[in-house]
Amino acid sequence: MKYFSLSQIQEALSLLRPFNPFFGVTFLVLKREKIPIGSKLRFSLDAANHNFLEQHFQVHAKSKFFFRVFRQGDLSKDWNRPDYAGKGLQSVNTRAFSRVFLHDRNDNTWGWVHDYVDQLAERLPRGRKLSLFHLAVWIYKYEPWPDNTTRYGVVKRAIKDFNLSMEELNKLFESEVISSLAEKDSFQEVPIKWHQILAGYSTPEDVPPEESGILQFLEAEGIGPVSPLHFEPAKRLNIITGDNGLGKTFLLDLAWLALTQDWEERTFLPFTNGLKKATIKYVVSGAGQAKPIKKTFSRELMRWESAEQNSAIPGLVIYARVDGSFSIWDPANIILTGGGNVARHSRTVFTKTEVWEGKSGQIQGLIQDWVKWQERPDKYDFKTFEAVLKRLSPPDLGVLTPGEPTRLPGHISDVPTLIHPYGTVPLIFESAGIKRIVTLAYLIVWAWGEHKLQVKQSGRKEERQMVILIDEAEAHLHPKWQRVILPALLGIGSDLNAELSIQMLVATHSPLVLASSESIFDKQQDKLFHLEMSHSGKVTLSEMPFEMRGSVDSWLTSPVFALQHPGSPQAERAIDEAIRLQNADNVSPDQVRKITNELSNYLSAEDPFWLRWIFYAEKHGVEV
Repeated sequence: MKYFSLSQIQEALSLLRPFNPFFGVTFLVLKREKIPIGSKLRFSLDAANHNFLEQHFQVHAKSKFFFRVFRQGDLSKDWNRPDYAGKGLQSVNTRAFSRVFLHDRNDNTWGWVHDYVDQLAERLPRGRKLSLFHLAVWIYKYEPWPDNTTRYGVVKRAIKDFNLSMEELNKLFESEVISSLAEKDSFQEVPIKWHQILAGYSTPEDVPPEESGILQFLEAEGIGPVSPLHFEPAKRLNIITGDNGLGKTFLLDLAWLALTQDWEERTFLPFTNGLKKATIKYVVSGAGQAKPIKKTFSRELMRWESAEQNSAIPGLVIYARVDGSFSIWDPANIILTGGGNVARHSRTVFTKTEVWEGKSGQIQGLIQDWVKWQERPDKYDFKTFEAVLKRLSPPDLGVLTPGEPTRLPGHISDVPTLIHPYGTVPLIFESAGIKRIVTLAYLIVWAWGEHKLQVKQSGRKEERQMVILIDEAEAHLHPKWQRVILPALLGIGSDLNAELSIQMLVATHSPLVLASSESIFDKQQDKLFHLEMSHSGKVTLSEMPFEMRGSVDSWLTSPVFALQHPGSPQAERAIDEAIRLQNADNVSPDQVRKITNELSNYLSAEDPFWLRWIFYAEKHGVEV
């Protein structure tokens, strides 16, 4: 057996779109029931149309809405409501097409007038005939066909099933099979799935948002330094590089907006002078591909507007800012919503101080929670926190091991401590790097713990997806720590739950962070992006091929950082001058001697450029 292919169904949808729904529903229902010509038959048309719509147009598995195949008059709307047969379609039948029927108002008797075919032909768009084959493709989209079935055989089946007359075939339908697809490409070996048909279309409004969505697509124009911006992140790790001021933080802010439908702190306004419309378009989805959500900036109202909501609700989202503040999104956490609409207010922003000392009604803070977790009998959260700390620990200091809380002079409560080889240090006296990592570990564990508690109380299921946004992952970290931070962050999910997946967007300036990713980078689920500015001042974002470079120096001289030399600017200029001299004609020994002295001033004796220069200098009579 064989089935219609996705390409054939998509072609049918394209060709059927301009026609009135009367031809694809009411006409077929009446023909199948053999409604007479010139006389009337008692028949419940609304009920029959509803049953036909349920059979052939109720496509989404979780919805009672009907997919709009025929879109004459409104091309943008994807769905008709469940009461369409008794309202919208009934109006089409009794008003727009009333002249083709023998029918009395409020009476369930129906018949065709004698010239109904001619009158129906006048309602075809610009004299076009309806392709019977493509109509049959939609009606029989899930039906199995014997392997020897041809497309013309499908047409013959439709003629028989709907009792189509020769006059109807001549005046209303295109009976020939006219397709851009070859016969063999019209069929496939397995039946098509409903979600494949609906990919790219909007979700019916009676379908609850998909849970555990991730960012799949982001586009912006007329706003920010990159315009247009096109960003298709990978499902796991996304590394974003580029010079200061080119938009790394802005890209993370846009990602936060797409995931949560709210700005992280302040609403971004377009930079343009009004000549170009500012738009933001994005897709947040789980397993399937959803229709993009589009926001347009209204200059009259000075706000971003959109008629649609996300078709998927993301799982937990954590945004670590470079200033030490954090934003948390959790649709299951009613504490974060403040009792508001979960779809728009399930997030809060914690300043650096609030993360440590607490925020009334939302978070007790790192200092109190750490001590509380440590003193609980079950110590579940504390054990998870210890595991995350161990994973994120710096190589040179050893494992970040919590010590016993201590009371400090001037404090009214105990303060956490960390044990180091040189002694035990109260947390408030730790270095900036350790504080940043401890804070990140705490926020992740706290957000996950609060999520588990909230879903248990509400009867919901735990999330299996988390999105983490980190701005300047290397901030305050020693180079040794920068070399291990990405592998450590990617492993956190397994510390929280073995089934938890993490999508991570990391902005960085550090070649050490790039070097650290070589051991874990998977081209099937990770991507590297780079922001750069042209000589004309245009900023672009591009996906770059990830290559194993082995050393930090190689990353510095790669297209990601674009340095000609990993040393000082003076060394780079000296090498530039040397290369220009090597490419010049009629070079004197004095010129070579001058450049040799410059190189000696700024290059180490082990610099690989000497291998190239010594041979050249000696060739011109200069001993190095």
